[in-house]
Amino acid sequence: MSRRVLWCVWLAVFGVVEPVGAQDKSVRPGINDSFRDPDPQQFTERFEIESREVFAKREAILKAMSLKPTDVVADIGAGTGLFTRLFASNLGPEGRVIAVDIAQKFLDHIEVTCRERNLRNVETLLCRDDSTELPPNSVDVAFICDTYHHFEFPNRTMVSLRKAMKPGGRVIVVDFKRIEGESTEWTLSHVRAGQEVFEREIIGAGFKKLEELRDVLTENYFLVFKVDESAQAATGGILQYPVIEGFGGVTEVAGAVEAPRAGARLVMDITVRAQSAAEVSKGLDRAARVLNLYGVCGLRSEDIRITVVLHGEATEAVLTDASWQQRYQVAANPNLPLISLLQRAGVEVLVCGQALGYRGIDRSEVVPQVPVAMAAFSVLMNRQADGYSYLPVH
Repeated sequence: MSRRVLWCVWLAVFGVVEPVGAQDKSVRPGINDSFRDPDPQQFTERFEIESREVFAKREAILKAMSLKPTDVVADIGAGTGLFTRLFASNLGPEGRVIAVDIAQKFLDHIEVTCRERNLRNVETLLCRDDSTELPPNSVDVAFICDTYHHFEFPNRTMVSLRKAMKPGGRVIVVDFKRIEGESTEWTLSHVRAGQEVFEREIIGAGFKKLEELRDVLTENYFLVFKVDESAQAATGGILQYPVIEGFGGVTEVAGAVEAPRAGARLVMDITVRAQSAAEVSKGLDRAARVLNLYGVCGLRSEDIRITVVLHGEATEAVLTDASWQQRYQVAANPNLPLISLLQRAGVEVLVCGQALGYRGIDRSEVVPQVPVAMAAFSVLMNRQADGYSYLPVH
């Protein structure tokens, strides 16, 4: 970090700005271990079979993409090259495909198979875990098929893709539907989050959702995004998520005073809820913003101790997915992924036992990872007696 102090406007913490940015930790360590030194032939047998929906419906996917003959298409997470070859054979002489992958063996395999088919409009690009490595302003259409859930650093990767997109370019994301009670056990254990979370992350990286094509696939969803220039203009820059990925985005402000200090203690008194059952609690999002504020200024989550106590209308943020669905007819509690991220970053999250009783919530409806406190006011008194600063989020 340079000597000049980077600061973030407190409005980014307590205002109405929504998610993006950089991150220091992988969101799913080890998920790509099997791709570090792959056997392309074995993966061809796994990927290019009729039982895999995106293979069986590859022509329908191609048609839905509406490629132009002159497009430059980036196949991100190209793997064995199934779609790379399909795109290349359907582009005109001026069009080309960039096969992007973290495994050189996959890229070598793609080069060989394209030569065998006399496809001369394909080039390969070795990417990093946190960057596509695509040149700026180079891509008309980016295609991410059953790969986004493999991004260990989704924000960094998508920000790098944002920079690579040409004006008016499109990003197409195809990924597994992850729905409790409907998806397979493999999907639930392998795919880290559902469509709503992934959409929020992508939008947070500076994209705008154009449409969702619902009649192309059944096991997967098909989303289309483009760069959101208005979001960048409105915020003065892309929001960043250096600590909590996808929630509580903040911006840098060069030369500002009163940077956060290491060693702070904060107790957050949260009673506010989200506007709808499909959104996260505004109070929990504020907690994420505090951590991201520290991160963007070069500090770590360990440099601040935060206790969050939920009560009032915020109490229901700790409901299990089953209870949430029963109460609101929404498949999953959107607050739980954020609570997990906050806890992983060292935030103590508590719920008021008195509020649970007052609001008719049985202890069995509360997720086990959130402890039940005797009362919110006892948490607030105890933490302030321990030297914590008090911050109401009402």
